[in-house]
Amino acid sequence: MKEILTRNLGLKILSVIIAFFIWFAVVSVSNPLENRSREIPLEVQNAAVLENAGLAYELDTKKSTVTVNYQVHSMDQNSVSAADFRAYINLADYYPATGTVPVSVEVLNNKDYLLESVAVKPGVIRVKTEQIQEKDFDLQVNPQGTPAAGYEVDRIELHPKMVTLRGPESIIGRINSVGVEINIQDIRAETANTAVPIFYDANGNKLSLDERVSMNVKEIAYTVYVMKTKVLALEFDVSGEPAENCRYMGMETSADTVSVIGVESVIASIPSIRIPGSVLNLDGATEDRVIVVDVEDYLPDKENISIPWNSQVTVRLKVEKLEQKTLIVPTNRIIEEGENSAYLYEYSSDSVEITLEGLNADLEGIEVSDLSVEMDVSQMLPGTHQGVLTIDGLEEVLLVGHSDFQVIVSTKESRRETEESSSEEDHTPAGSNQVGALSPGHSETESASGSETDTAPGSETETESGAAAGDSSQQTPEFSGDASAEETGSNGGTGW
Repeated sequence: MKEILTRNLGLKILSVIIAFFIWFAVVSVSNPLENRSREIPLEVQNAAVLENAGLAYELDTKKSTVTVNYQVHSMDQNSVSAADFRAYINLADYYPATGTVPVSVEVLNNKDYLLESVAVKPGVIRVKTEQIQEKDFDLQVNPQGTPAAGYEVDRIELHPKMVTLRGPESIIGRINSVGVEINIQDIRAETANTAVPIFYDANGNKLSLDERVSMNVKEIAYTVYVMKTKVLALEFDVSGEPAENCRYMGMETSADTVSVIGVESVIASIPSIRIPGSVLNLDGATEDRVIVVDVEDYLPDKENISIPWNSQVTVRLKVEKLEQKTLIVPTNRIIEEGENSAYLYEYSSDSVEITLEGLNADLEGIEVSDLSVEMDVSQMLPGTHQGVLTIDGLEEVLLVGHSDFQVIVSTKESRRETEESSSEEDHTPAGSNQVGALSPGHSETESASGSETDTAPGSETETESGAAAGDSSQQTPEFSGDASAEETGSNGGTGW
């Protein structure tokens, strides 16, 4: 194969050279025509015609160029370029019925090389139009970042505060808000600068608008004012009383501190912010009372102090209904405070009913054995007194009242004398002289005189004496029994 290619190599090279010169000679003599094309940018003329009519337009084409077709001799094709042509549409020729405008083309240079008329494709352009809308938007401030520690942004001022947009209704309708993003990261002093407005849709997403939308300003000037911050404690005063059978159980707050900004010398002298009791009032409450407090209303110096962001605090005053529980306490469980060792204390009943009041959860677990029931007897002298009880150790439960009972106080000495007297009467012989028992004051002289006197049987004296003796013998047993019963009741204390 190699021998075939290299055999007569010189003759082969000479043949190629001769063929080229023959081709060149033929072309030079004939110079044939060729069809050529160029992509030309499409220009738009008289756009103000539609704008003056209150219409915005959009070219219904994916390309911003058109194709220009022309004929040129093969020898001149390199002399013609895209810059030799100009393609445009004139919106003054817009025809609303079809919504189209014809495309025009001009040859700017090298017309002599072009032998045939120039054609353009496409020959017409469809133009879509819609109404133009103007709308004003208040500018929103969107801070980015956080200030330096111990500082807070007091306010941000914009100039202007509002912008006017003009463009097609379909685009203006997509715009929900216009804002300015301002970088406040680590800021600690007053700062001024400019920013470009940003457009947002209803979901807060940024929008990119085309050139058909215009705005009355290009940039927004802003100034950021920074002040010193301090965290102040909140103090809450509660006034009033809940409804009957209800108890105030405390409060819950959404915040117990608030961050304020202001003149450093002023906020340094303020330790806390107090919410007055006139705001947090419990009068007549039967259930939880929820109150929303705007803390800024209670700043001590509103001219030099402010709350930069949320100043509202929610306060819940907790109120619960009370219930009652009755327990029976034996009197032997009563602790006598201040008792006198020389006195004896007895009660008119064996037990006392006490009524406790509190929350159901606190009352459920209380039993008599858990109570420390006390009574102050330090001021009680011998005699009968009304009993008054107190209960120690109940923090959440109150003693509402108790049933009435009396305390009988006596001295131990009088009790002993009563018991001795009762004992002597219990040992009197059954056959003893009843008159003597009734009248122990009789003297022995009278008895002796009576026995020595000779009285005739049946005499008046004997009869009267016998009658007297008979009467005494009938009355004495009954009297003695009453006396004994009275003494027993006094000594034993069972009459109550």
